[in-house]
Amino acid sequence: MKIRRNLAVLLFVGLATAACGQTGAPARVQAPADSAAGEVAFELAGPGGAALVVPVYVNGQGPFRFVLDTGATLTCVDQQIAARLELPQARGVTGVGAGVGSSGRMEIVRVDSVRLGAARAEELIACALDLQHIGSVGLEVDGLLGLNFLRAFRVTIDFEREILLLQEPT
Repeated sequence: MKIRRNLAVLLFVGLATAACGQTGAPARVQAPADSAAGEVAFELAGPGGAALVVPVYVNGQGPFRFVLDTGATLTCVDQQIAARLELPQARGVTGVGAGVGSSGRMEIVRVDSVRLGAARAEELIACALDLQHIGSVGLEVDGLLGLNFLRAFRVTIDFEREILLLQEPT
């Protein structure tokens, strides 16, 4: 999917993605046993601090700057990062992205692991997007951390302390 110049608007509104017949849920997740281990510092970045950016490790490499995006069904990795990590294309899976003013097919890839702090998800699908245009609005990011990762955890955002807390769901 070619993302047009309105990507910045698309990012802040959220990215809706779908994989035919699959939810993109990870095969396994690991949540930190105690709350202190599940704390991760975040940064409010972009115009007016509109994006919550966290350090994410993909297949053991990173940290990469990902936007915490509750509007994204799938976790997405910038195409350049996906190529560098040699993320394999997910066969038999089709992805469709829709946002403000654009829609189309997108590449779906397989990821062995995604880790944020001590929280880890294994064997999940992700989309590969061209996120380089976001830099024109002052936001440099490598991906979007979507619901297929986040929904496996109880997520607490503490804006006062600027930390994200990921724990086992209750």
